[in-house]
Amino acid sequence: MFVKNIGATFALSFAFAIAVTHSAQASTITVVPSELQSQIQASINNSQVGDTISFQAGTYNLAQLRLQPGRSYIGATNGQTIVHGTGGYALMDFYGSGLTVQHIIFDGGGLYLGGAISGAMVEYNTFQNISFGPSGTTEFGNWTSTVGVFIDYSVSNSDISHNTFQNLSSQVLYQYTDESLGVSGIFGYGFSNTTLNDNTFDTVNEGIKIFFDHADGKNVHINNNTFTNVHRMAIELQGGSTDGLEVAYNNVSKPLTPWGESFGISAAMVGSNAIVHDNIVDDQLNCVGSGCWVGIALEAWGNSTQVYNNTLRGYWGWGVAVGTSTNARVHNNTICGPAMRFVIDEPHPVAAAIYSSNTTSTALYCSR
Repeated sequence: MFVKNIGATFALSFAFAIAVTHSAQASTITVVPSELQSQIQASINNSQVGDTISFQAGTYNLAQLRLQPGRSYIGATNGQTIVHGTGGYALMDFYGSGLTVQHIIFDGGGLYLGGAISGAMVEYNTFQNISFGPSGTTEFGNWTSTVGVFIDYSVSNSDISHNTFQNLSSQVLYQYTDESLGVSGIFGYGFSNTTLNDNTFDTVNEGIKIFFDHADGKNVHINNNTFTNVHRMAIELQGGSTDGLEVAYNNVSKPLTPWGESFGISAAMVGSNAIVHDNIVDDQLNCVGSGCWVGIALEAWGNSTQVYNNTLRGYWGWGVAVGTSTNARVHNNTICGPAMRFVIDEPHPVAAAIYSSNTTSTALYCSR
């Protein structure tokens, strides 16, 4: 019995010593703008799990810098850390689990997250001046390079919040065409247990675009984001693997060159129990040209989806459009517009929907 206690005590002491040693070994590695990318890459490759790579203020010319898992990559808070590219490629790539990227300005390229990603914290960064391609009609061959944050397979237990996305794909923002791939602030697949909160999008083609596959789609929250000067859709959600998705307290206004494919929020997932509530979707600018019209303020699909307490106003063609769904409930929304169809069923299977207690008017502006 005495021997067993000694063994247990030794095991606990050894584990504690290892933990303390590991913590003590974590260090900060400083890189500076005068270093070549190969030197910065070597510093990252030689770092250890738990280390922080500190990017000092200044401008770094980078192309597909490979980030290693289990590290933090932090820009300057006194001054600006700018990583710069010329278009057609991501500035940083990451595969694996455990990543923190904060306080970095991505200029002319974005962040590529490849494979099954978990534990990624992408926060307090700016993504700006990312081009669609050589011209407004020719996209880069690597279309994923037109995105601020691109997730190519899945992401879980992660946070993409408090970032700014501005001046993305400026060549296509004044065209009446649908560029369906790329050209977004955040574009990805397979989200679960992940938050996208408190981001700001200004002068972009699309804000957030997610295909819910490769994951269970549970516990995803898209809240408190601000969208201005978005050409196509502020939020576009598709796919069938969602459960309990929340889209709430987002503010969409001033669509840029609005047209028939300009939507506010499109929650077109064939999942279950989504709640879309307390969003403001506003368009006070009509489209230009004879016979033109602006698209949908809020689109909702899915099983037992609830849409409530939203304010939808302005020149949208449709207020709430309900697509493929069962037991959807649209209630207690404030909806107004001079030529708006307030709540409609799309030409998709809609079963047992309930529309109740919505306040509607033909005014251009209304509020709750």
